[in-house]
Amino acid sequence: MLPAAKVTEQIAGIRGIPAHEDSISPNRHRDIADVDQLLDKIALVRELTGKPVGVKTAIGGWQFINELCDAVNRRGLEYAPDFLAIDGGEGGSGAAPQALMDHMALPIAEALPRVVDSLIESGLRSRIRVIAAGRLVTSAKAAWALCVGADFVNTARGFMFSLGCIQALRCHQNTCPTGVTTHNPRLQRGLVVEEKYLRVANYAIGMNKEIDMIAHSCGCRHARELKREHVRIVQTAGHSVALNMLYPAPRRCARLPVPASRYGDHDESQARPCRRIPVCRFAARCGEQYR
Repeated sequence: MLPAAKVTEQIAGIRGIPAHEDSISPNRHRDIADVDQLLDKIALVRELTGKPVGVKTAIGGWQFINELCDAVNRRGLEYAPDFLAIDGGEGGSGAAPQALMDHMALPIAEALPRVVDSLIESGLRSRIRVIAAGRLVTSAKAAWALCVGADFVNTARGFMFSLGCIQALRCHQNTCPTGVTTHNPRLQRGLVVEEKYLRVANYAIGMNKEIDMIAHSCGCRHARELKREHVRIVQTAGHSVALNMLYPAPRRCARLPVPASRYGDHDESQARPCRRIPVCRFAARCGEQYR
């Protein structure tokens, strides 16, 4: 909800809502009830705008991503989202209810590799870009996301910190003490743009520099060469395990047809055997187990 105090004439004009009234957003898109309707909406928006269209979501389980991949394979690549922005359960703004911030959705450490693996198994990884988010504030966490398989990393929290955010959790109350999320002219004086823009720029430059430094330390020429074998996860009692052992990279299921496209029919010759251990998620459908 955006409280009435923050719905100024300018905001109301931009969003097409009544000014000086609470703006209560529904908790879902009423015209999207399942995966097929979601793909229909993606195709429609992309056709109308000519822009890449994707989905931003927090992952609560594997049903959604598996159904999405199955639907794209069934309907064709022209219905595929151009990107998936995966947000961990750690994410959320200061305006979010505390119960949702603390307890809803999987952490990015579990959600991201599962989503990447589902796209690989479905043969859609080269078609759909993956964006990772969820408190990826430091260069080490961003590098981890690239190792897992993300193409890009989003961080709102990091830039907010560099701008002066102190996590007062008043984003929706129009009383932000640092002036970042308020329309109150008196409080806005705390946000000195001439000073803060340099800090924001320094954060972005430093973040990229340190990510490349980590990549070079792993023997990579560029951060995009980072793989799961470059990461070890510290477990209980101080023991560590390689990330590629926790989440071994799967291959495309041999029985799963290559997605149809507007340019031609399925090409079964492009399918590769799935070697995920112990079984891939298509094993029940295929009736086989893969070694």
